[in-house]
Amino acid sequence: MRVKRTNKFRLRPTKEQEKALFSLCEMSAVLWNKVNYKRRQSFFASEIDWDSKEEYEELKRIVGAATAQQIIRKNDEAWRSFLRLLNLKKKGRLPEHVRRVSPPGYWKDRKSGKRKLMTVFRNDSYRIEEADGEKWLVLPRGLRIRITGETKWKGKQCRLEIYYDDLTCRWYALQPVEVEIEEVESNKRAYADLGVVNIITAWIEGERQVIAFSGKSLLSDWWYWNKKIAEHQSQLKRVNGKNSSKQLRMLYRMRQRRFRHAINTIVHRFVKFCRERGVGEIVVGDVSRIRENNDKGNKINAMIHNFWSFRYIVERLKTTAENFGIKVKLVKENGTSSRCPWCGSKNVRKQKRLFKCLDCGIEAHRDVVGALNIALLYGEGFNGVLAHPSLLRVEEGAEVKADVAQMSMILSEARISLGRVSIFNSRNICGRLTHFIPHFLYFPSKTPQILIILLIPSQSAPLIYVFLGGNADIDL
Repeated sequence: MRVKRTNKFRLRPTKEQEKALFSLCEMSAVLWNKVNYKRRQSFFASEIDWDSKEEYEELKRIVGAATAQQIIRKNDEAWRSFLRLLNLKKKGRLPEHVRRVSPPGYWKDRKSGKRKLMTVFRNDSYRIEEADGEKWLVLPRGLRIRITGETKWKGKQCRLEIYYDDLTCRWYALQPVEVEIEEVESNKRAYADLGVVNIITAWIEGERQVIAFSGKSLLSDWWYWNKKIAEHQSQLKRVNGKNSSKQLRMLYRMRQRRFRHAINTIVHRFVKFCRERGVGEIVVGDVSRIRENNDKGNKINAMIHNFWSFRYIVERLKTTAENFGIKVKLVKENGTSSRCPWCGSKNVRKQKRLFKCLDCGIEAHRDVVGALNIALLYGEGFNGVLAHPSLLRVEEGAEVKADVAQMSMILSEARISLGRVSIFNSRNICGRLTHFIPHFLYFPSKTPQILIILLIPSQSAPLIYVFLGGNADIDL
């Protein structure tokens, strides 16, 4: 299977090289805008004028003949893509996620009026050299720019794109390459249910337990950045009377990047898990219409309509699975959360994450029910699968099993600090200690139900954490 993948590099130009890049990208934007303006005007009048010889001759000596040719070709591709979508719209076959079909835009920021600084190079007019542990991007006109970044994909190189990020004031290069990927020859399937609390809940044929990747830490991080954005927007409006700023754009980007990094990590580990178990196809429930007529209060609506980027998760799942040679199939999942997969009854009760069948009496996790019902509809069913998942959490770059050390008794924690005592419940000690205690020494006391933890912070008095089991008391 032959696919296209992209290597991303950061350019580290000198001051002279950066001046040359600014000049080249500025004139590249001029060429794009001239060609695009001519085609837009002719399109709105009657028929597109594809002739761009005049613009090519005018600017080929400034940007280079090969680069000018590639810019015009890129504009051709954008217009042909627009016309295909326009044709689909007329036939009523437009993809659901495409809401508006518009002609290609200009390389220009509407608000600031500044041109978007970017350019392209033909695949045979550049090369990447490695020497003494460093990488260099060799471009026409004697430009040899140091670059950093991993060459993840190696194959036949395609057209190179260079752009300037005005938010971070950095230069980047995107190098598409054609690579060959070997497909997995297997009939084994994994059935996945996508959600908000658990991003992916999946059952693999032959496994005894369903796995689920928790998104709680991701959701809490998203709420944190939402609060930061709201505070800055309020301050910006009150002090300057503006609706946007560079810092606000940075906050939005930070929220998006953190979300996408976590999703990419979850998806990669899930697909890798499937590959290790010989899965050849992943069947995923399509929840693209979940937002329609869905009103469950402000908080739930914010999670479903704003936080949950279903299309991004599916696209990452398809791309990552393709990298491992695994196929992905989207299927309808209507009614999969309202029917008991063990007896088929619809006489069920659902409360938060709990699913209970009133006919057979089974109590299960709701996401497990969804994944198993997908397996019943599109596979050969299941046998002997546990009703609750093995929960996996991606936290700070590490995969943590939350059910490794389940305890039979509910624990209470008494924190002693400067004469004040605060008590709160914790169902699971393991996995939490390293989360809220940076440096600790723990040892079991003589009483089996008590675990004492000594914390010595660097800037405050010592804190003693005492974990009590059941109804055990401690004399403070």
